[in-house]
Amino acid sequence: MNQHEPVKRTALGPAAHSRATFVTQGRLVRVRGQNILFSPSRQAIFAVNDTAAEIWRSLEGGMPLDAISGEMARAGVDRLEANRHVEAALRDWQRLSLIRPQAPLSASAQETVSQVVAIAGLNMRIVYPAACAFPAIATFRHLEVRSETADVLLQPVEHEGQVHLFRDDDWVLSCSPDELPVMLKGQLLIEVLDRGAYELALHAAALLRNERIVLLCGNPGAGKTTLTVALMHAGFGFASDDVTLLDSREHGVGLPFAPAVKAGAWPLLAEYYPDLDAIPVCRRPDGRRVRFAVPKEFVPRPPVPIGCVIQLRRSRDAKACLEPIEPASALRVLLNGASARGQELNGTAFDILTQVIGSAGTYCLTYSKLDDAVELITKACDEATRLRR
Repeated sequence: MNQHEPVKRTALGPAAHSRATFVTQGRLVRVRGQNILFSPSRQAIFAVNDTAAEIWRSLEGGMPLDAISGEMARAGVDRLEANRHVEAALRDWQRLSLIRPQAPLSASAQETVSQVVAIAGLNMRIVYPAACAFPAIATFRHLEVRSETADVLLQPVEHEGQVHLFRDDDWVLSCSPDELPVMLKGQLLIEVLDRGAYELALHAAALLRNERIVLLCGNPGAGKTTLTVALMHAGFGFASDDVTLLDSREHGVGLPFAPAVKAGAWPLLAEYYPDLDAIPVCRRPDGRRVRFAVPKEFVPRPPVPIGCVIQLRRSRDAKACLEPIEPASALRVLLNGASARGQELNGTAFDILTQVIGSAGTYCLTYSKLDDAVELITKACDEATRLRR
């Protein structure tokens, strides 16, 4: 349990006029006279009053929402006031992912828009309510394929200001509408990592230059996303913003989700992506604002060898330099955040990684200005191509 999560006193229960039924996602206990809700998904606790606790127990027992309000009215609460209490709690508990609607709360009564996206060999269909399809549908437009079949069905369903995501009719998560693009991206990534064919997943951006992949690695704040967008502007092909897979042939497979540019980087990218300020703002679960820099031209590429591995170190007023690093240092960089499919790193995955390091150029890039970083990376890639010939 997160000791730093604030204890909140929620409102009371779900909308009496709603026909949806809800499933509780938490555990209610009473400790020394206080009602406490525990959220396993958030690892957080919330304090609730006695009336809210009774509503929660009614939901746990499968009582219809109308009946919950009716019970409150029979106990002496004005019916309209009871409805308001129930509506307020429904909003609070959905927002906190403490309850979720059952699958029968479907988009069947709503106008829908569908798209099929292809990532790393998987086809995934997303069926949106038309009212909240944008901007999520635009965020994944470059990944669309024409296909009647899909490996996975994802269905966001809007209900009373919240969006509930179902996977093949099973609830996955709830979020606010402005979080939907970020949450969908996360779920699509989970699908690929769970079902895709690969040996190793690396926490690295990937660009294409001269039929080779350039991997950009670094700690949070090192500038992977901003440098990725700047390199795209300079003519590099786009392969991945955050996660790159290695297959059994030691080739790189990009997961080409649109780069999620944080608010602090918007001014830096004005000249590289002039339309960025016109893109709708989305929110991450941590509240940070992002805009998705969707590639204007995107061509899916087959897996290709790794040409360069570059560790990023951004430092204010630093003189830009690109220096070779030893294999052990490069391995440490790539192992940071790496994972094998469904298990810890094994000998096979490690052998593949060492083969990559043995054949690729490995560097550390120290920089302050994007233009300097782009110039150094471009020269290194072109020189490596010349030497291969």
